Amino acid sequence: MKINLFIYLLFINFVMSESIKEPDYKVISSYGNIEVREYSEHLIAKTSIPYNPDKENNNMFRTLAGYIFGGNSKNESIPMTAPVITRNNNNNYEMIFFMLNADTIDQLPLPNDEKVNIEVMNLSTTISIQFGMWATDDRVKHYKEILDEFIKKNDIIIKSNLMVAQYNSPWALPPFRKNELLYTIYDGKK
Repeated sequence: MKINLFIYLLFINFVMSESIKEPDYKVISSYGNIEVREYSEHLIAKTSIPYNPDKENNNMFRTLAGYIFGGNSKNESIPMTAPVITRNNNNNYEMIFFMLNADTIDQLPLPNDEKVNIEVMNLSTTISIQFGMWATDDRVKHYKEILDEFIKKNDIIIKSNLMVAQYNSPWALPPFRKNELLYTIYDGKK
């Protein structure tokens, strides 16, 4: 019975992960679980709260989910995408959903909630490290140290704050979860 349940959960996890669209990118170079990538511009829905290191707020997810599940000027659903990105941006803690079903801002319905902003995001050249399981504070810290050491050894110049990208729904089995830490980096182009 336990084996059948495991196989069923594994199948559901695979089906769910295959049905969610992700932004395209080109891998420039790869070093194990570290990649340098090139992204194009993407539309995003973003919300933020004042940064407080002692208190996380998952209301940001509910705010953005409300927008894509019909809380907008057209009462229409917008497909869920991956990853969901969080980052500390100066004095704010931000959460970002990619809007991959539209090419321009005017193709998206207006948010009903004033806390949701629709913007263009250009990650351009990034460096990332991938890891599994849950993206806990300790695991983020551990992989950040590995990525920061690689960046230092290779004289890479960072242009952004650290971004945490989570690809899976909360019910995805831990061994099959995918997370990444990303920085936008200087690519030498003017």
